[in-house]
Amino acid sequence: MSRARDLPEYGELVVCSVKDVKSFGAFVTLDEYGDKEGFIHIRDVATGWVKYIRDYVREGQKIVCKVLGVDSKKNHIDLSLKSVNAHQKREKIQFWKNDKRA
Repeated sequence: MSRARDLPEYGELVVCSVKDVKSFGAFVTLDEYGDKEGFIHIRDVATGWVKYIRDYVREGQKIVCKVLGVDSKKNHIDLSLKSVNAHQKREKIQFWKNDKRA
């Protein structure tokens, strides 16, 4: 599914698939934006200190992230996993599933 807009907006919640996990963060694809790529820095994975990032995210996982920044010139999207609460996550996943069915 592709949107009319090419990139998400600041503060938007997006459904992502984890593509590659590194020691400093995770690369994800934004499922709602034609598989554009985003990045979650390790500091934005969870509150507190993250020793092993794989305790929080792993390849192939579907997650909901909040958009922290978008650089349209570089086509770079910064995301946060820790600033999405359980309620927001449930709502976004439900909305996304309904949207996919339509």
